[in-house]
Amino acid sequence: GYHFYLGHLGSPALTVLATGLTESLVSYGAGVRNAQLVHNQVATKRDRVPVRPIMPIGPGFTAHWLRNCFVIAGIRDCSDPLACTLQWMSGADAASTISPGITMCGDFLASLLCGGLSMPLNQMSNFQVTSAACLTSTPAKRAALALRFLKSQYLMKTASGFVRLRQTMLRDALLRSSYLGCLFCCFSSMERLAFHIQPSWIQ
Repeated sequence: GYHFYLGHLGSPALTVLATGLTESLVSYGAGVRNAQLVHNQVATKRDRVPVRPIMPIGPGFTAHWLRNCFVIAGIRDCSDPLACTLQWMSGADAASTISPGITMCGDFLASLLCGGLSMPLNQMSNFQVTSAACLTSTPAKRAALALRFLKSQYLMKTASGFVRLRQTMLRDALLRSSYLGCLFCCFSSMERLAFHIQPSWIQ
């Protein structure tokens, strides 16, 4: 999908948005249904939510879409600059071809970075589809509830009155970034290998 949109749109930024939207329209419905089914298995009877039929859009879709855009931007927009930086740090000639190993490291680091940045959006999306209050609220109220949820989960006030991050934020960011780092690094490596074997596929 990414290369198709890039050929028509020309702009990497617009291509990431379009690819993220397409991916979200495909994955949102099943993801929401799965999240609600799992939530209802562990939630008290009062906190259970009605399981939505599979639909392409709904509560939490915007956060879901932006989350996907961050993840896609990792291997599509951030990988090459990071690989060039690694090439420079290695002392190699900047004009020389970047080795496959450095390219893979760039993919991995980019996916780690963007995976961590996408974590709050992922949590926001999950909250918005498993909260009874969110499901029955207006979009503006839903966004306010989600921000309040993130604040309660990841920020705390110290005895001196300062606000600091909770350790759970680091935990959740590390879990998501390490998972996506491995997943998208493998995906990107297989894609590069496929294009190396058959260059016409990228056209």
